[in-house]
Amino acid sequence: MIVHRIVRICLYFCLTGLFLQQNVFAHGGVVEDGDLCVIKVNYLRAHFKIYQPRTSGHEQYCEDLPDASESVFVMEYQHDSLSQMSVDFRIIRDVTGKGRFARIEDVDGIADIDSATVFYRPPIIEPDVYTINYEFLEEGDFIGIVSAEHPESGKRYAAVFPFEVGFTGPGYWPFFIGLLVLIQFQFLLTSGRLKRWFTSGSASIVICLLLLSPATFAEDLVVTYTTPDGSPVINKMHSWILHIETSAGLGLEGAIIAVDGGMPEHDHGLPTKPRVTTELGGGDYKLDGMRFHMNGYWEIVVNITSDSGTTQITIPMQL
Repeated sequence: MIVHRIVRICLYFCLTGLFLQQNVFAHGGVVEDGDLCVIKVNYLRAHFKIYQPRTSGHEQYCEDLPDASESVFVMEYQHDSLSQMSVDFRIIRDVTGKGRFARIEDVDGIADIDSATVFYRPPIIEPDVYTINYEFLEEGDFIGIVSAEHPESGKRYAAVFPFEVGFTGPGYWPFFIGLLVLIQFQFLLTSGRLKRWFTSGSASIVICLLLLSPATFAEDLVVTYTTPDGSPVINKMHSWILHIETSAGLGLEGAIIAVDGGMPEHDHGLPTKPRVTTELGGGDYKLDGMRFHMNGYWEIVVNITSDSGTTQITIPMQL
C-alpha cells in the first residue's frame, strides 16, 4: 500500500507539471494543433514555424528561440482570404512589462512603438506563404505582431505572440514521458508483478526522483553553411561550405552527403544537381553546383550518411 501511495503521489506531481508546462507554452497568438503550430489572427489561421538555419538546421520552433541568430519566420495560410489581404509583420522589444502575458491591448498602449521596434515589414500581399528573415543580434524578450487588413471592409485583424530569444527550457516532454512510465509501473504493481523488488518502496522512490529530474535527450546532427563566393545571386552558379557537427559539438568526418531541395510552395526542385566535391576536414565539406533561379522561400535538403546511420537535415532559405 505504501508503494502504491508513493507512485500515485509521483503521478499527481507529473500530471500537475504537465498541465503547468502546457499553460506556460500555450501563450500568445500561437497555439499547438497536433504536431503543428498555428497562429490565430482573429478568426484567420495559418501554420506557423520558425527556423534558425545557422545554429539549429532543420529544427522548427513555435515561438521561443534558443539563439540570437538568423531566424526565418514562415506562415502557411489555412484561410484563402489571407492570400488577398495586406499583411504586415513587426517585432518589438517587450517594453510592456507583461512578459508572456502581453496581449494586443498592451501593445496598443505603447506610446512610441517605433522606438521599441527591431524589425518591421510594411503591408504586402503574399499568396499562400508569408516569410520573414531577420537576424537577432541579442538575446531577450520580444513580441511579434502580425496584422492583416480586409481588402473590402478595411477592418484590421491582429495577433501578438510574446517570445524569448535565448530560451533553453526543456519543454513539457520530460513530464509527458515520465507520466507514461509511471502509468506502466502503476499497472505492474497493481497486477502483482515486481512485487518483491518494490516491497520496501525504495525502488519507487528512486524512480520517482529520476522521473521528476530534468531529462537529457540525444541531439541530431547540426548543419550550418557559409557561401565563400558571397551571398547567393539569382541565376549564378556558386559554392557552399557545409559544416556538420555531432550532438557533442564535434565535426563529423568521413560522411557521404547528398543534397537536394526546391521551393515547396511552387512545387519544384533545384535547377541544378549540387554535389560535395571535397572534404575539407573538421566537419567541413565543399558543395559545388548551387544555383537559384528565382527569389522566394527555398528548402535545401541535406542527407548525411555516416557510421551511425543516415540523417536528413532541411535548411530553410529566403532569397
